[in-house]
Amino acid sequence: MELSDRKLKILKAIIDDYIDTGVPVGSRTLSKKPGFDYSSATIRNEMADLEELGFLDQPHTSAGRTPSDKAYRLYVDRLMHIDRITKDEAIFIRNYFDARVGEIGEVLESAAKALSDVTKHISMVTAPQLDSVKLKRIQIVKITDTKAMLIFVTDNGLVQDQMISVPIGMETQQLDMLSNMLTDKVQNVSLKEAEEIIKKECMDVLKEQKVIMGEILDAINLNREKKDLVFGGAQNILNYPEYRDIAKARHFLQLLETKDTLYKMLSNATDLEFSIKIGKENPYDDFKDMSIVTATYKIGGEKIGSFGVIGPTRMDYGRVLSVLNYVGMSLSDILSCLLETDKNK
Repeated sequence: MELSDRKLKILKAIIDDYIDTGVPVGSRTLSKKPGFDYSSATIRNEMADLEELGFLDQPHTSAGRTPSDKAYRLYVDRLMHIDRITKDEAIFIRNYFDARVGEIGEVLESAAKALSDVTKHISMVTAPQLDSVKLKRIQIVKITDTKAMLIFVTDNGLVQDQMISVPIGMETQQLDMLSNMLTDKVQNVSLKEAEEIIKKECMDVLKEQKVIMGEILDAINLNREKKDLVFGGAQNILNYPEYRDIAKARHFLQLLETKDTLYKMLSNATDLEFSIKIGKENPYDDFKDMSIVTATYKIGGEKIGSFGVIGPTRMDYGRVLSVLNYVGMSLSDILSCLLETDKNK
């Protein structure tokens, strides 16, 4: 059923008010709003219709109504307004990045802190995902008689490293030759493709170096499956009326510690510019009363990681999206500059 303009106006007013206050909204409250020319009786009738259509819920303890997940979805798709962040907010966010730009890990932590402090929700940021980029070089650098650093350099300048074991007596010259051979084989392919190429084309040729080749394959697999996820503002959950039950809040914080589910959700969202999962739309039961809003960041024009916030379904979606958009642009700019600086060193 297509909602009339009056129903849409009333529903938007209810959602906006409930986002601001967290208090169930009654017809009397709406009738006092500027620009509302409807009587309380008219508003009550429209609210009753909206409840019957599944857009409003009525808590047992209140005569007011609260928006349903269905209402929030309509709001996000058709009714909300997205404002640009203010100049002061932009400066506030940029200060997080300007203060700490030493390495990628610090940039991700700064992004998570900026997100949580500005939105007052729990923030999360994934580390750059190597599977979505092409390899430029593999380098093995000897550290001790039995240890070496395996370094992956991607076509956009991203560098990941992993400590591996090497046979005693293996010289730096041998490691350089192995590095050059591997680079020749896997240049311009993804880590996943590199793993297959090494298995098929290198293992038989390098039988005498089976041990180190096994270490290299393990390191590639580990970096492909790396689940680095940075959180910010986990304590914000205690500010949500929905989580004033300490046992419920503790359970949710334990979910954050496991990271696996959220990492999977963020990784799946890498192909989308923005993703909004509201309440029951979330595929996991533990997040059925929360909303998860995610976005992607880029390096060299390529989507390479995801970030977002978790909060109650009554979050201010328009504001959250505007903050995510600005943080995403800042994150992409800072990482690109950081990688460019590393290239020129």
